[in-house]
Amino acid sequence: MIKQLQKKFIWMTMFFLGALLFVVLFLLCEQTAVRNEDEIRRALSWCLEATGSSAQVPALPSYTLLYDAPSDSYVLLGDRRNTLYDVESLRQMTDDMPYNSVERKDGVYLEKQRTRQGYIAGLVDASVLHAQYQNLISRSVVLFFGTMAVLFAAVWAMSRWIVRPVQEAWDAHKRFIADASHELKTPLTIILADCELLQAGDPENAWLHSLHEEALRMQRLIYDLLALARYDALPQAKPEPVDLSNLCQTIALEAYERAYAHRVLIEEDIESNVLAFCEPEDAHRLVALLVDNAVKYAPDQGVVSIRLKRKDHRFQLDVENPGTLTPEQMAHVFDRFYKADPSRKKDGSYGLGLSIAMEIASRNKLALSVTCQTGAITFSVRGKSYKNVR
Repeated sequence: MIKQLQKKFIWMTMFFLGALLFVVLFLLCEQTAVRNEDEIRRALSWCLEATGSSAQVPALPSYTLLYDAPSDSYVLLGDRRNTLYDVESLRQMTDDMPYNSVERKDGVYLEKQRTRQGYIAGLVDASVLHAQYQNLISRSVVLFFGTMAVLFAAVWAMSRWIVRPVQEAWDAHKRFIADASHELKTPLTIILADCELLQAGDPENAWLHSLHEEALRMQRLIYDLLALARYDALPQAKPEPVDLSNLCQTIALEAYERAYAHRVLIEEDIESNVLAFCEPEDAHRLVALLVDNAVKYAPDQGVVSIRLKRKDHRFQLDVENPGTLTPEQMAHVFDRFYKADPSRKKDGSYGLGLSIAMEIASRNKLALSVTCQTGAITFSVRGKSYKNVR
């Protein structure tokens, strides 16, 4: 849980900082592009005015070509600093151009307008501006990713410092639960043993029977708390391929007796040779918890469906039972000690089964979710799968 909190903090912080940096760099590039376009338009306007005023000469190399049709002559005006363009080269570029249009090629802008005796054409060489703009974009990209890398390192270090008190409190909480559960196991074992001895001598004693039942419930609670503490504290064992098809069939067979006692029918639709990659013990307990939960809360004469399908390289396991859950209940159904039906106080559980199932799924990188449609509650497990059993 602490690692997930740290990851959320890192990614949320990086998202906002990255978005802010991206907007700043984007606006800088956009402002530069607009400024370049304005300068190019001013240069073209200067060329088409053909005034020759040196006070208004633009910074970009700009030329004006005047064509007089009656005399079939050309006059070149404009920048004398650049000798890349002469009358003949401009004539070849502008003779076939349409009027009142701007053409761009390799950073060179051309515009041509009709006059009474021919036409006037303007040329602006903005290749330097384009090169500078491309350089600005390249530097912005490098700056963005370089800054994001530095920010990621800083945010990661800061996140460790921020979550450290939470981690210490969480570790203390886990140690308390584990230690308390271990301390309670021995006296509970003694109580259960004494109850069984006393019941053997007086089997009709209702007080002894009640005491024995409550001790069993307490023992199940302690084992569940120890399981949660183990999942929180211990590292995950090395995952390995697990025959999920065979596992589901085995657990369904084991659940038939309990389902019969609850007057519940179990239906199977299990595809063969579905292989999941996880810890075998975790996989068995996850499926068993979902099936047990479905049988426990299915109504009389209800049907519990166990479906396992594979598509491409992923599998989906659905365990469905009749019932309804509100959106609020579905949002909390995996919380510890949460029971969707508060009236069920003596059903032998404390609302930890689905919490343990979620912990198992998270440890093995599986997706566990719940849906409720058309009067049926479905718990779904999704994950990667192989095509064939090895």
